[in-house]
Amino acid sequence: MPTDSGSPDPVAAPKSAATGFLILLSCIVIWGVNSVAFKMCTRPATGIGLEPLFLTGLRFMIVVPCLAVMIAFKQPEALKLAPGDIKKYLVFGFFAIVMAETLQPIALQYTSVANLTLLSHGTMSLFTAFWALALFKQRIPPAGWVGAVIALFGVGLVAANGGNGGFRMDTESLQGDAVALFRSVEHSCYLLYLSRWLQRRPVLQVSFYNCAFGDAYLIPYVLWKGVSFPWAQVPASVWWWFLWTIGPTTLYGFLAWNWAMRRVGAITASNMYYLMPVAAAIAAYFILGEPLRMGQVIGGAVIIFGVLLLRWETLIEAGIKMPVIRLPFWRGRGDD
Repeated sequence: MPTDSGSPDPVAAPKSAATGFLILLSCIVIWGVNSVAFKMCTRPATGIGLEPLFLTGLRFMIVVPCLAVMIAFKQPEALKLAPGDIKKYLVFGFFAIVMAETLQPIALQYTSVANLTLLSHGTMSLFTAFWALALFKQRIPPAGWVGAVIALFGVGLVAANGGNGGFRMDTESLQGDAVALFRSVEHSCYLLYLSRWLQRRPVLQVSFYNCAFGDAYLIPYVLWKGVSFPWAQVPASVWWWFLWTIGPTTLYGFLAWNWAMRRVGAITASNMYYLMPVAAAIAAYFILGEPLRMGQVIGGAVIIFGVLLLRWETLIEAGIKMPVIRLPFWRGRGDD
């Protein structure tokens, strides 16, 4: 997952910012469709699919050399590692690739695309705030705690809705929801540490070595599994969707997101993630025929509202003009 700590150039032309926004939007749409691609790759209507760990390993075995060639032409100095970097990338690669990229297709074997994106991507800011409090003592204001509780209530609504639609406590769906939620908890902690590392290393280097060292864990499994894997029984549709996870999703998405983020700013870019569940739900509706139930819509809206309340002070500090919220029990500085 691409990240960047860059900020927009104050003298950048509006045209550049508008282009950056459109590119971010294109990434959101692509990544929304990618959730469908994961499901089509692992659970095809006919034939043999690619199990999640095998899918992730095979995918990045192709992605890594492509990224290496692209970076070698664009910024070859980014491939040079400083002493001690290998240990960092071994840890980052494990959590970025082995964990985060594999947990998504695992969750989709049990739950819907809408539930995955709502619980995994929609709650990322919530758990990032919790990790920042636990690890770096970054305070959460009273209004933020209210927002956190509201967001967690929204999580419960989405989970209770069930991956197959309707308000139901379906055991299989809850398993997928639990995996999606765990991915959010795990990935938000990883991104918190990664954001600090990005202040010391180039974005291209971090993107490449996270993928390379992450896939190093999976290559032995892919080679072992590939010997007896029934390649001929995999339908062509699976391979087309597999190519989607490589080209648009990774090679375009990772680099385009980081390029565009520098032109619109990290705050604006991170807020774009709130649109991903919408893009994923629409894609799943038209491609997979997955229904979008009222419980998911209400739960998703509650999550987003809670997260916005949680991040209210951050948004205000970023220059977003909103009316100031005054809660009865919260008296801010300067209040009478």
